[in-house]
Amino acid sequence: MTANRPSRSYLTLGVGVTLGALLLILGALVLTRLSVARRQALEDGSQLRVLVAVDPLAYFVERVGGDRVAVSTLTPAGKDPESFSPTPADLAALASTRLFFRVGLPVEERFAQNIASIAPNSLAVDLCERVELLPNPCAHSHSHSEGETCSHSCSHSEVDPHVWTSPAVARLLVEQATQALCEAAPENAEFFQANAATFDAELAALQTEISKRLTPFKGRTFVVFHPAYGYFANEFHLTQRAIEAQGKAPRPRELAELSQTARADGLRATIVQPEFDRAAAQVVANEIGAELIVHSPLEKDYFVNLRALTDALERSFAPSSTAP
Repeated sequence: MTANRPSRSYLTLGVGVTLGALLLILGALVLTRLSVARRQALEDGSQLRVLVAVDPLAYFVERVGGDRVAVSTLTPAGKDPESFSPTPADLAALASTRLFFRVGLPVEERFAQNIASIAPNSLAVDLCERVELLPNPCAHSHSHSEGETCSHSCSHSEVDPHVWTSPAVARLLVEQATQALCEAAPENAEFFQANAATFDAELAALQTEISKRLTPFKGRTFVVFHPAYGYFANEFHLTQRAIEAQGKAPRPRELAELSQTARADGLRATIVQPEFDRAAAQVVANEIGAELIVHSPLEKDYFVNLRALTDALERSFAPSSTAP
């Protein structure tokens, strides 16, 4: 009955082939893991890890830091940094953060509460150290005209955090970020400073461009859903009027008053952010026969974003005979 048994040589060969295949697979896995580990080590050693709250700030840091920095953003695209809360998994990925650039957004506050345990080696840097901060319209029951300040002391939560919407303020933020990057990685200081100088020149040119386009409308009011453009309005001598009041949708009476004001001012457009429900803004737009323009101050490409905002304002201020 031995004729049906496989020979010992065939068994030995089969075992050898199987073991060889297993060894090849294990070897490939080991090499892959080593490759990933080496690549990770290289990145950790050559790139300064920076954390910011929103994409425009990430754009600023990337323009200065180039390939010498790795920037993470707390708020995903399409989310509102004033209400978004990072998950534990999101926060765990930030453990190697070296610099945490802050401007006062609520999402930063939520991260800062746990920063000691999440990223113990990180340094928090206030980018607004040299910025003249404006009151937060969402934190007050009263509004402020251009140049008007609070009669009482504003706490940090009462400060408008949308500082990057002004090119003049953006230049101060970039200057502060550059200084922090140079101090954290002095071996790259010359590289950072050269990039910052180029970027600053571009921002200065953007200021001039927008100023020329909006100077004819000095003193005008524009309607937005969420008051995120206070610093932009302040720089270019405009006034933003928000549909949203203290973080809440307006009541019917408030909507009626706003519609009346908008018609009296001859506004041709209402600006709404895609991160918010546009229903209330649509009501105002319909009431005054205006166009509803979607624009977000959170878009990453700063130059494209501010030019789009300027386009929207020009359309808002256009006489009815030339309005689209």
